[in-house]
Amino acid sequence: MYMQINQKGFTLIETLFYTAGLVLLIGAMITFMFYMFNWYNNVTIVPRVDRVGVNLVDKIIKDIRSGTLTNLAQSSLNTTNGTLSINANVNGVIVTKYFAINNNRLIYQVDGGTISYITPADMTISRFYITSDSTPVSQAVHFDIDINFNTRGGQQTKTYSGLAVLRQSY
Repeated sequence: MYMQINQKGFTLIETLFYTAGLVLLIGAMITFMFYMFNWYNNVTIVPRVDRVGVNLVDKIIKDIRSGTLTNLAQSSLNTTNGTLSINANVNGVIVTKYFAINNNRLIYQVDGGTISYITPADMTISRFYITSDSTPVSQAVHFDIDINFNTRGGQQTKTYSGLAVLRQSY
């Protein structure tokens, strides 16, 4: 005589098997999400740094070109953490434009007014090297900016350079 057993529910072995499969699936999804985040971070951070660097160079070059002369007494040239002070003619009025590093960020100030940070907080400026060249006819300013930023691989540095002639100096 056979006794028929009607099973309802899962056995312990089936439950452990399904639980292990679910844990593997969740682990694979978390690993995939981690790698996608890492990939996204690496793909977007370098172009963002490039945009910041190009915008810094553009801003500084535009201000140098509007200049009449470099204030050598207020500028710190040929040093790692240089400062640049330029007299510029803005609508017939002479104003002083000032660039420097403060708290590892580049600042901009007009006529001793409000200090504006022109670099984001998550990027640091490790070098702002400025040189000035003068001829009997004109004056030029060359600068290098090193921007440090963090990636998963560690800290990286990119250098951006600019050269401009003070157009109102001749």
